[in-house]
Amino acid sequence: MTEIAVYGAGGFGREVNLIIQQLIKKGYTYHFLGFFDDEDKSLEFGKSYLGDTEKLNNWDRPISIALAIGDGKTRKKVVEKITNPYVEFSKVVSPYAIFNDLIKIGKGSIICAGVNLTTNIEVGEFVVINLNATIGHDCQLSNFSSVMPGVNLAGDVKLKECAFVGSGANILNGVEMAENSVLGAGGVLTKNLQAHKTAKGVPAKIIEK
Repeated sequence: MTEIAVYGAGGFGREVNLIIQQLIKKGYTYHFLGFFDDEDKSLEFGKSYLGDTEKLNNWDRPISIALAIGDGKTRKKVVEKITNPYVEFSKVVSPYAIFNDLIKIGKGSIICAGVNLTTNIEVGEFVVINLNATIGHDCQLSNFSSVMPGVNLAGDVKLKECAFVGSGANILNGVEMAENSVLGAGGVLTKNLQAHKTAKGVPAKIIEK
């Protein structure tokens, strides 16, 4: 029996818990403990709120953590703060995601219901692929990248570390998003997006801050 908890006690955390409960019903040997979060959630979650990062770092037995944080840069900071050797990071994959062949998924990644992964796809560590996203052939999603609900990645798309694709956005074949770049919700990205840049619109254009 694997003891598992969710880090992130917000709405996405509850969704990740739902996936865990569905996996338990499918026969996975998880024992769900509750939620960690640096914001005190004891009033909302009662005994299911297990404490903050300090409490997790002092946990005295093996525990598996599902990291339910939507923003990749924040996920990365949380991972860097967790130093307890008893902690391992689970990849949590909905039983209602669609898989085909040659799919690689790194530790700590979350794949939600309705996601369709076609073929020859590499998903790095601590990646989030949210509800009903479509990931085309030969895509590469680097560590801490984030794909929000309803996104469509055409074939051979590359998301570098901490790239963020907003809800309902589309990225055309062969396009690359560099590290820490952002594509706004509903945008259509037709050409490569440089590091630390944000693009919005149809077709997507860089928004200067």
